[in-house]
Amino acid sequence: MDVFILIVVAFGASWLTFFSGFGLGTLLTPVFYFIFQDVVLAITGTAIVHFLNNVFKFTLMQKSIDWKIAIPFGLAAIPAAFLGSQLIFYMEDKVVFVYEMAGGIFEVRLFNLIFSLILLVFALIELIPKWSLIFSRQSLWVGGFISGFFGGLSGHQGALRTAFLIRYKLDKEVFIATGILVALVVDVVRTTVYFTEYDLAILGDQWHYLLIALPAALIGAITGKLLLKKMKMKFLTNFISVAMIVFAVALSAGWLNG
Repeated sequence: MDVFILIVVAFGASWLTFFSGFGLGTLLTPVFYFIFQDVVLAITGTAIVHFLNNVFKFTLMQKSIDWKIAIPFGLAAIPAAFLGSQLIFYMEDKVVFVYEMAGGIFEVRLFNLIFSLILLVFALIELIPKWSLIFSRQSLWVGGFISGFFGGLSGHQGALRTAFLIRYKLDKEVFIATGILVALVVDVVRTTVYFTEYDLAILGDQWHYLLIALPAALIGAITGKLLLKKMKMKFLTNFISVAMIVFAVALSAGWLNG
């Protein structure tokens, strides 16, 4: 049953992530946590699959990258991702309060609450015309730093990166390809830190779970690429905004904690 759930989540989340720019790390981390029973191994295992999946997606979409946006965004994300990955244990597990619902006990973490509020504001800005803001080119550095920091800290980089990039009204292929490149840059930084800072030898013979999740994620990416031409940009924008709101509510409520 563990393997079946892992395959379904890896495929479905990768497919979703191809369009929205986020979802794979968020959905895969709890599954790995359930399997490994260790938060560091769960985040690291997810990061490995996330990284290799982004390498594959980069090969699929590299011709559509907008380098004028990707370079400042990615450069700002590099030091932020390094900082976030160094602070992983100091911020992520700070609990604000705990509550019970439908027989389950949920923790609301300070990190998730702050992250969700920021994300909710960006989603509403996109959905409500009166709230619309015209971002300057300088905001790319801000967006890169913020998304890179959260990416390094817990892997939640995609939603904020998408929230910034969507403001530039790029063609769908350019929007997706540019986001993939930035995600790959952050993945390189954080996986490097994880491998140098934490002892992964305790994974033991559980490495096969990563080998199961990876092909499922790659197939999800291929499926997303095949369906890309049928996707309308307006629909994609609204879909992403709604997804960000749902993600923000679920994360702040503690439903997506590892």
